[in-house]
Amino acid sequence: MRVFKEEQRFTQWWLILICLISGIGILLRLLSIEDFSENLSIGKLIGPIVGLLVCVGILFVKLHTRIDKFGIQVWFSPFSFTKKAFSWKDLETAHTRKYNAFSEFGGWGIRVFRKHKAYNVKGDKGIQLKTKEGKYFLVGTQQLKNADRVINRYFNIQE
Repeated sequence: MRVFKEEQRFTQWWLILICLISGIGILLRLLSIEDFSENLSIGKLIGPIVGLLVCVGILFVKLHTRIDKFGIQVWFSPFSFTKKAFSWKDLETAHTRKYNAFSEFGGWGIRVFRKHKAYNVKGDKGIQLKTKEGKYFLVGTQQLKNADRVINRYFNIQE
């Protein structure tokens, strides 16, 4: 395998359940406003609309990972500002490992915890990177063996 590509989504049953319950609650709240047209104001709509957008947005966000001869790229779509690229020559270490999302990073998503950063959406397996500048970055993966194979193919050549 010369190129590793992976796309992940937030598909945890409990997260989908929270989003469904929240979405239903928000819609019921909007529908329960008596005399809807007279009592409707922008202030009453902002919270529910933001809540619905967050719930729907979580279900559409994807974590993309690509590992090739140039290095490792990772980003959350549709948010291009989250794109991170690590060239092999800029990395001190690169390996796969198990981790605990809550104790190490406080959960899933785009996480910053002390000197460590992580992009993850589920699970407990990831690609651990350490730059030559001493910064740590973890990328969650559901395909540990395939990621490890491609990392070993390219990272070990650089040393």
